Amino acid sequence: MASTLVQLLVNAVSVLLVAAFLPGMRARSFMDALGFAVVVAILNAVAWKVLWFVSIPWTILTLGIGAFILNGIIFLIAQKVVRGVEISGCFVAAIAWFLVSACNALILGIFH
Repeated sequence: MASTLVQLLVNAVSVLLVAAFLPGMRARSFMDALGFAVVVAILNAVAWKVLWFVSIPWTILTLGIGAFILNGIIFLIAQKVVRGVEISGCFVAAIAWFLVSACNALILGIFH
């Protein structure tokens, strides 16, 4: 439970960092970024654990590009749920997903 909370907090910080530098993405506050992180976590669980029979073959068939597209769509859906985070389109959402993932890895790598 504590590691999940830490992961969500790191995700929120990563969303704020990426939103500060990526044109086309905006996060109004830490609480909005945290809400966004929670919604993304739930959507990821559904997409990758419940719908694995669709998402994994899609990713393999598209040689990994499908993962970018699917995660970009997850970011777009999450920003519709959390009003304090805005993303201008699917391409920006896919880049945001990649940068948030990279920030997460960097932050967790530093503190681990």
